[in-house]
Amino acid sequence: MKEVAPNWEAVIGLEVHVQLNTRSKLFSRASNKRTTTLPNQSAGLVDLAYPGTLPVLNRSALELAIRFGAAINSPIARVCSFERKNYFYPDLPKGYQISQNSQPIVGAGVFHLWLEDGRSKAVRISQVHLEEDAGKSIHDRLSNATVLDFNRAGTPLLEIVTEPDLRTPTEAVACFRQLRALVIWLDLCSGRLDEGPMRCDANVSLRTPGRKEYTTSVELKNINSYKFLEKGLQYELERQATLLSNGNTVERETRSYNPASGRTESMRRKEKSEEYRFFPDPDLPPIPISEEFISRIRSSLPELPASMRDRFVEKYGLAPDIAYRLTLERSRAELFEATVKLCAAPHEAANWILGELTAIQKTQPSPPRKTSVSAKQLALLITRVKDGTISSNTGKELLRTLWETNLDIDEVIKTEDMSQISDSDQVELWTKTV
Repeated sequence: MKEVAPNWEAVIGLEVHVQLNTRSKLFSRASNKRTTTLPNQSAGLVDLAYPGTLPVLNRSALELAIRFGAAINSPIARVCSFERKNYFYPDLPKGYQISQNSQPIVGAGVFHLWLEDGRSKAVRISQVHLEEDAGKSIHDRLSNATVLDFNRAGTPLLEIVTEPDLRTPTEAVACFRQLRALVIWLDLCSGRLDEGPMRCDANVSLRTPGRKEYTTSVELKNINSYKFLEKGLQYELERQATLLSNGNTVERETRSYNPASGRTESMRRKEKSEEYRFFPDPDLPPIPISEEFISRIRSSLPELPASMRDRFVEKYGLAPDIAYRLTLERSRAELFEATVKLCAAPHEAANWILGELTAIQKTQPSPPRKTSVSAKQLALLITRVKDGTISSNTGKELLRTLWETNLDIDEVIKTEDMSQISDSDQVELWTKTV
């Protein structure tokens, strides 16, 4: 199936929402840790908009936002301000959302996207800003009413907004995947898509190839899986192409993707920016940010995926796609490098980590997945396969045993009689006996 309808070019931009790993909410002391599934247990008075309460900015959220901006080498604002974004939904207690518009914490930059065909694509970031999350409307709990859970209200969100530089659903998925990998790498967020700490909206439109102008944009809202993002975009592009080819227009609206039907469905009319009537929040004065503060955060950054990927290719002779897959997870990349230091077998280490070890990890609870095999164990396993002590198949069996235990490899090989027979005379004697 073609990703874009004939005679049209896709124009796709993403808005990625990241719930930050802070102890408390963005503007209140209420806990940001989800320790209960009971509704309305983690919302403070500020989050619920009680009269007389005042917001106080969480310093940790500001630091994490700067950490992300420094990682993508975007300019960090010396003064950031918060504004009220005015709209009404039942799950928004204040009747407005505290967000950033005119002075976001992170300015325009570029995110370098690595594509599996080996190409690199520059995706412009228009801005990265902080805002508070809304509560949650639950429509399927009762048959005749919508109920509200405000546990999520006030959760610090980092919103990463890209320019419409993506041209296919595959590129959009790659962008979402690699942004997610980066925020996990930086310890900003758990990155779990199934529980809501990370989700994205996609703005979708079409244009005639070679032209800059594009058609009315449609927003696909609250997508929490790579599969749904790809399928939702594919359907929406085909829907818009059909409308335009038949002489109809595309309505400016917000739509959702329904996995059961494989279609996008209209939710509501899409508001324009001016309809939100942004104005400075009088309870939150502009915040000066010193160069010293920014430099301290910048110096604390770990080696980043792109740098590590390039180094793996140059230092260990790995193929670019192998280096890319290794650096999608920080724990995986660190395991690889620690293993290679012990056994000097980079290609074998990469194959074991991306092959059998990843297969085992996929049977474990979903991300964040931490390996339960140490570099020392994996290096010795690779050595025993290379020197012929055990076969590759036995190594795979042994790896699964090591995942559940912390046993000594050589002891397990001896106890379980896993050694291969390498004496050719002994093998010939057994053959004649048989």
